Parts: sequence; C-alpha cells; structure tokens
Amino acid sequence: MKVANWSAENVAFGEGGSLLQKVHRDTQKCAFKVSSAEVAGVLVNVYKEPITDKGKISKKGRLTLELQNGQYVTVQEGQGDASKDILQTVFEDGRLLIDHSLDEIRARAEIDLVKEYKQRKTS
Repeated sequence: MKVANWSAENVAFGEGGSLLQKVHRDTQKCAFKVSSAEVAGVLVNVYKEPITDKGKISKKGRLTLELQNGQYVTVQEGQGDASKDILQTVFEDGRLLIDHSLDEIRARAEIDLVKEYKQRKTS
C-alpha cells in the first residue's frame, strides 16, 4: 500500500459479522460490484448465478444504463449503445475526471417530492 501511495485509513476490507462497527453496504446504501474484467487482453464476464436462489443472479459483462421508452434499462454483455449510456466515468486509474460541485450533486439527488414542495412554495 505504501508503494502505491494508498492510505490505510481509506480502505476497509470485510463484510458481515458486524465488522466495521455495524456500518456496511446496506446501512450506507452503497455497493461496488464488478461485472467485467480484462484477463490477458480479453474481456470476460464476471457474475454470480447461485443455484439456490435465482433471484440473486447478477448482471454480467460490460453494462450500459439507457433510457428506453421512459424507463431505465441496464443492457448487459456489451450489447448496449455507448452513445446512449447515461452513466459517466468520474474516477479512472486514480484520477478525478469530472469534478461535480456539491450543489450539482444535491440537485441530481433531489427526489420528486422535494421538487414539488419547492415548486408549490415558490408559486
């Protein structure tokens, strides 16, 4: 970690068993998952397909998130249209590519109920 200039304070490994002071992906509403990897120059799908619970099958391959007929749709296995992908790369190889302001983030995250309340309040 020292050679790579990583701070141990910013990295935590482990899940379950009340590790990390009972703070986990569910309480934080955040999870990072992999769906594709490059191995020896070849893209391979990364996914799980448990035989005991078909509801836990994960998405696989290169993904795009597209708006189709007013609905968000995840297109799997590299079959999506990159020009229609709503997702943006913000961090890559340790570099910040897009520096969103806190106001921009708050505006995007604001739920419709709050927007409607603000609109009624100003009219």
